[in-house]
This record gives sequence, C-alpha cells and structure tokens, in this order.
Amino acid sequence: MMNSHKTFNNHLISATLALTAILLPGFSAIADELMMKDGSRLLGELIKSEDGIVNFKTSYAGEIKVKWPEIIKITSEKPILILLENKKTFNTRLIINTGDGAVMTDESGDTVTIPKNETAYVNPEPWRMDKAWKWTGIVNIDLLYERGNTKKDDYYADWNTTVRNRENRFKLWGDYNRELNSNKLTDEDWRINTRYDYFLTKKFFYGALVTVEHDRPADTKRRTVAGPHIGYQFYESEAMNLDVSAGPQYVYEEFYLAKNDDYLALGWQVDFDRFLIPDYVQFYHRHRGLVDSGDTGNFIWDAWTGFRFPLYAGIVLSTELQLEYDGGAQQDVKKTDTTYHLKLGYKW
Repeated sequence: MMNSHKTFNNHLISATLALTAILLPGFSAIADELMMKDGSRLLGELIKSEDGIVNFKTSYAGEIKVKWPEIIKITSEKPILILLENKKTFNTRLIINTGDGAVMTDESGDTVTIPKNETAYVNPEPWRMDKAWKWTGIVNIDLLYERGNTKKDDYYADWNTTVRNRENRFKLWGDYNRELNSNKLTDEDWRINTRYDYFLTKKFFYGALVTVEHDRPADTKRRTVAGPHIGYQFYESEAMNLDVSAGPQYVYEEFYLAKNDDYLALGWQVDFDRFLIPDYVQFYHRHRGLVDSGDTGNFIWDAWTGFRFPLYAGIVLSTELQLEYDGGAQQDVKKTDTTYHLKLGYKW
C-alpha cells in the first residue's frame, strides 16, 4: 500500500514537471522581448520609444530606459503602434534595428523598411496622435518672514503651465513678488505671459505671444509686449526639452514718472530643462530678450536658472538664480536685479 502511494506521488511529480516544461515557453512568449547587441534578452512590456530611448517595464527592475542603438530586435505579443514623421501609422509585432533604420512586419505579413529619420514614435501618447490634450505645469512659492531687529515679509510665487496636442500648444506663465519692510511696501512686481504655437512639423512652429508686466521700484507702471514668432523644438520628452523662438515684437511702456514710450524690438525666448539624474535632479534654464530696433542700448534680458529636486507625489524643491537686466532703466534705477530663490512647489 505504501509502495503504490509512493509510486503515485512520483508519477504526479513527473507529470507536473512535464506540464511545467511544456507551459513555461508559452508563458515567456507572452512577454515582449528586447534582444540586445551583447546577446542578452530583456523580457517585460514595451511602453514607448521616443528620441532614441526605449521605455521598457520589467518585473524585476520596474521601468527602465534603453538606448535604441543597443537593441537588435524587438518582438511583442501585442501590436506595436508606429507613428511616422509624415503622421502615418501602422502596427507591427516585430522591429529589427539595422542601424540605418528599422525593418518591420505589418499586420498583413508584409515586410516594411523605414529609414532612421522617418520613425517618430513607438506607442505614442494619445496627444501625439491628436486624440487628446496633454496638460502639464508647475506652481512654486517662496516665503520670507523675518521678525526681530528687522520686520520683513517677502512673498513670491510663480507658475508655468502648458496645454498641448499634436499641432497646437498654449503656454501661460508668470510670477508675482511683494516685499514689506516694517509694514511699508518696498517692492512689488509681477508679469503674465501667454503664448500660442502651431506646429507645422514635429520641430518647426510659429505663433504669437503677449506679455504684460509691472515693476514699481523700476518706475514701470506697465510694459506690454506683443508680436509673432517662429521657433524650433529641438527636444521634447520627459528627459529633456529645448525650444527656441524669435520674432518682431511691439513694446509699449507706461511709467510713473518718466515719459511713456513705444518701439519695435527683436524678441527671443529659450526654454530648456534636462534631468541630470533621471527622476531626481533636473536642471533648467529659460530666458527672454528684447532689443530695441532703434536703440540697441535699450536691451532687456530676464533669465531663470536653477535645479529642481522631485520629492514625492509631484512635490518639488527648487533652487534658482533670477537675473533681470533693463538697459533702458531710468537714471535713478539700477539696471540689474539678482534674486536667489529656494522654492517649494507642485508639478503635474
């Protein structure tokens, strides 16, 4: 009786091992696979690919980023959506990296060769397909409350938000600063910027902007800047963003004491950010400039440079140097303002 029970258990174990050996290849085939240049294989889920970086999710390391040149082949158990530079799309389950481009098999079984510069995105986000809008932004505050020999209050806030789909982008950003010393107003300045961009291609865009600002210590009651621009989006991803734009701008200035003025200027803007350590340390720099077409000495330069440190659930800590230069400032007003900020904010 014991021997027959033991024999039954041995048969059961053998059958289980045999069934496992049969089923395991099937389970591993369910996962997407990256075949690497060094011969290794990564199994998991293909998330997306843009700007030469493949986002791949694994069970053992979470989501990782792999450089496209290091990959020989991608196979997927579900269709991969390919978005081309000409905005056409097709589905595939197999992508072979040839170095000069990619060889893919479409759903009908036909082989398609796509040059390197014609593939825009793999599994693109809905907004890149013009099926949704993407909303991003950040709001920061910087407060100073000092009591003792000095009674000083300094309130500072800034915001920057963008709404984007494939061809349209709306930007709104600005800041506000108010300083009290012994309950006396010693500084108050603010600015509001709006901008619209229309993308002719993935990189080239044109649009228009309107800026309104106020700076009481600099005798500026209101400065209004408006005009068209053309621009180029060098990079646009989570890892790095860079866009540059320029165009003719009409400037109208109202002063408290000085005579009002208006002129035509050349204006430009630069907006850059990059993660130096992915998800932990981000460097950013943005600036705008204006040069009076009739007086190059009347030159305005505003720049914000700093580091962001994402903390938790969208909360970020930032250190920033703000530099403002106004070559056309009145005689009794300093041309350069330098401010250091330690800001706490929320980013989405």
